[in-house]
Amino acid sequence: MENILNNLWDWAILAALLAGALYTLRIVRQESSDFIDESYLITFGRLSLPVPTWWSISKQEKGLIEFKRTDTRYDWYARFEFIPGDVNVPLTDILHAKIEAEELDYDKNDVVIETEPSHLFKDVETQAHFVEVIRVEGKATQRIEERVYLDVYLFRHKAEGGHYICESRSSVLNGLVEGPFFEECLSQMKLEKN
Repeated sequence: MENILNNLWDWAILAALLAGALYTLRIVRQESSDFIDESYLITFGRLSLPVPTWWSISKQEKGLIEFKRTDTRYDWYARFEFIPGDVNVPLTDILHAKIEAEELDYDKNDVVIETEPSHLFKDVETQAHFVEVIRVEGKATQRIEERVYLDVYLFRHKAEGGHYICESRSSVLNGLVEGPFFEECLSQMKLEKN
């Protein structure tokens, strides 16, 4: 009889853990649909970005806007920046300079690189406008000691006289939480009419 009771407790603990995992999945799925339904638009230069309601603006200046989650303790931020100039410097060179300056070493087997606008932006006008794009997503080590999850988009239209750099940076585990919302924010981005 004692053996049955011990197994019963084991099964009860397992059932409680599974119920907790299912509840968490339901909450995350609801947050995803909430993003689509309840996002608000931020105008950043010529860009119109749908932003989740749980992102709070932590910094806003000309050519720069930064978001953090203030409702949690996530080690995460998203940064959108327009940098004037450098219209003749290839985006790959700008990206390499950023990686070197921040002392980033991406995990070679776990990095995604994308350069096709139609894979990054859903809006056809946005795809046609930003024909020069590069996206790098993955885990990296920064300054030999800190593990980070980084998703960086660089894109430009030379007539605008500069380039956009958008990044989502977090600890490795938190990147899995906010990363998809950052990606959706940029994929849903549209150009404001002149």
